[in-house]
Amino acid sequence: MNKNTMSNKERIREMTLLAMFIAIIAMLGLIPNPAIPGSSIGFVKIGPNIEATFIHIPVIIGAALMGRRNSILIGLAFGVIANIAAFVYASPFFVYPWVAVLPRLVFGFIIYDFTMVFRKLIKNAYIAYAVSFLLLTLIHTLLVLTMLWTSFAIVMNQPLFESFGAYVTFLITYNVPIAGLIEAGFAAAVGGTIFVRIARYYHSQGEEQEIEG
Repeated sequence: MNKNTMSNKERIREMTLLAMFIAIIAMLGLIPNPAIPGSSIGFVKIGPNIEATFIHIPVIIGAALMGRRNSILIGLAFGVIANIAAFVYASPFFVYPWVAVLPRLVFGFIIYDFTMVFRKLIKNAYIAYAVSFLLLTLIHTLLVLTMLWTSFAIVMNQPLFESFGAYVTFLITYNVPIAGLIEAGFAAAVGGTIFVRIARYYHSQGEEQEIEG
């Protein structure tokens, strides 16, 4: 009976935490940024129809913390919210589900296992998660930009392969590669540190995962 009761408590605890992370992602994705008109606080516009993304940091933290199944759910929530935000904030490149949702679903699928690999390879927890968060951010950027090429071709009314040169020029013009590196560095420095502190508390409450560095 006690085992079943504890199991129910853990299930409720997990669902509550999952809902909290999805709520944070929704707030970052949908609440307007008063400093930058036409942007949310999680998707900051750096040019016409293109944004720098910081909303991925709580996505990585939540997914790495809560296990593979919840990692996929958080990634899916990230994609759906990004898709909704594209309509709310008039970002035509991201209104297509295969651009806004699919890369984030794949992203969510790999986060947990990716961070666990680096945790096993690198003894120090802070360094392990900083490195994994940095690389995950770069992977997320590559996934999104790869699919964004298709919507760029549609919006610009150009054949896909013929639009590649113009697409690369567009990305360089609006400093998208630089923004991606800034996102990765920020995720490593801030996200990795926050994750280690949260994980130590979370797992001390009943989950079994080695976190000490």
